[in-house]
Amino acid sequence: MFRISVKEAARYPGLRARLDAAGSPKKKPAKARSRSTPIATAYVEWDSAREIGGARHWVLDLPDTELINANDRGHWSRRQRLTASIREATAVLARQQRVPRLTRARVVYVVKPKTRTRVFDPSNWALSAKAAVDGLQDAGVFEDDNAAVVTGVDPRAGRRQDGAHIRMSLVIIDQGEENAGV
Repeated sequence: MFRISVKEAARYPGLRARLDAAGSPKKKPAKARSRSTPIATAYVEWDSAREIGGARHWVLDLPDTELINANDRGHWSRRQRLTASIREATAVLARQQRVPRLTRARVVYVVKPKTRTRVFDPSNWALSAKAAVDGLQDAGVFEDDNAAVVTGVDPRAGRRQDGAHIRMSLVIIDQGEENAGV
């Protein structure tokens, strides 16, 4: 599109009309952008009964403490302090519930957001889950938390709840020795 000032239009009468008649490209008004996928507002809770089935399992509800979010770029010392508190709280809970030593297990961590949270990504709390699995090792539930013993640490979305912080529960699912060759 050609732009001419008012001064040039006065100096060259009819210039604007001739440029428009010559077919200068006209700018079309912008269309409203439509989202290819709608914003996900549906909230899907984890169906524990369907996934666990009849397997032996234990549920550890961590206390209402601050968790470590992978998107948080806080200071390393704060993150280290939170890691230690999550690890210690998990070890205490595992001892209180008398979770036995397991040779193979899968850990599902269920993140329970605040009631006002619309959409969230439970995998953002993987650092908190890692600290909790280390706490299970401290309590003697696992000899080691390598891939041969802990077959997976999987995130799930839990039920919304009131509280100062996002809460987390651990579900330890015994996989026994029968799957050791898999």
